[in-house]
Amino acid sequence: MKFMRKIAGAAVAATLALGASSAASAATLVIPFGNTPGTSGGFSDVYTFSFPTAGKASISINSAISGSLTNVNFLHNGVIFNGTPLAVISKGAVELLQLVNQPVAAGLQTLTIKGSAQKLGSYTGTISFASVPEPATWAMMILGMGAIGYSMRRRAEKPAFAA
Repeated sequence: MKFMRKIAGAAVAATLALGASSAASAATLVIPFGNTPGTSGGFSDVYTFSFPTAGKASISINSAISGSLTNVNFLHNGVIFNGTPLAVISKGAVELLQLVNQPVAAGLQTLTIKGSAQKLGSYTGTISFASVPEPATWAMMILGMGAIGYSMRRRAEKPAFAA
């Protein structure tokens, strides 16, 4: 019985240590971007960048308003991340497009933004990236939880004394 408790304790310690290390690697990377106001008319901007590991990306793009002649209109399906168009959240004076928790592979990523702008029109946005824990991390966590459950089940119940 004591041997099983030691194994369960070691499994819990290993799971916590592994969980702490995977939480550190799950940091979010934020990449800001935006265009520089220029002449009126259509624009087509392509951003390429890479992620170090596989994970999930969330993207938010919005037009910025700072006075007159600042309107920006994104084309229908004109904002595309790795072939997936962003969903339109709002249209009009301030346009907002988002894509949330899109699975991505490690390596090169492409974001294409197409639209039209007035002379002082601009847009801004962010791309947030969080890495996904590796399968070995999940396996160790499940094994540790199983060991905890096993040790709790094996724990002997103390007899109740009637007075």
